[in-house]
Amino acid sequence: MSSNRSIRSLVAAAIGAGLVLLGGCASGEGNVSSSASTASPAPSPSVTVRPPGAAELAAALPQGESLPGYSVNGEPESRTGVGTPDRSVRPAACRALQDARSGSSSTSVAEARVSISASTFAPPIETLTFTSHRPGGAASYLAAVDKALDACPSLSFLGRSGDRIRAEIERVPDRVSAGDASVSFEMHWALDVDGLTMETFSLVTAVRSGEAIMTVTSDSSVGSRLSAAKKRALVPKLDQALLKREADALRAAQDG
Repeated sequence: MSSNRSIRSLVAAAIGAGLVLLGGCASGEGNVSSSASTASPAPSPSVTVRPPGAAELAAALPQGESLPGYSVNGEPESRTGVGTPDRSVRPAACRALQDARSGSSSTSVAEARVSISASTFAPPIETLTFTSHRPGGAASYLAAVDKALDACPSLSFLGRSGDRIRAEIERVPDRVSAGDASVSFEMHWALDVDGLTMETFSLVTAVRSGEAIMTVTSDSSVGSRLSAAKKRALVPKLDQALLKREADALRAAQDG
């Protein structure tokens, strides 16, 4: 009888040990499940800014007397679709710079522009352009301009009379305190006009706001006989207040 009791005790102990092991496994499985349930949720998709259409871009441009320190010359002009690159530019790798000067882009969705004049003596001829792009297009556009600036100390293009014009290119080092990213550069060339040599200084600034680009192009033409000091006084300069105001207006057109 004592032998039978010993056997029963051993069986009971084995069963108890098995139950303990099973309980431990169940507890471990419960911990894994709990850990999975409390893991950080997957990140929500990033919000894509909707590129504004031509009418929205035109409405965002300044009109009448709404631009401090400037006159707005006429009504905005707008269009839908991609721009037309200037294929006369040589080398072809520099084409992005002339396209930037015209506000044109092969990745654009829509465009609106207006002529403005600063309230100063002998103001340059200025054009303010808003261009919306396909998703990612605005960033790639600005990157192409930046790359071309590194590769192109000069370029040539065909003028209105069909003559080939050679322009010197120089990056503007001053930082533009507007938008998400920006690039600014100067172009300089000389032309004979009715026996007189005229020099043109062009300042081009492109600022990205979301999926859109604001471009301000300022052209100032002066006689080559002017002194260097007078030429410098007439060379277009960055207007940080204008750039900030219009970059904000372009951002608002996308947030609306």
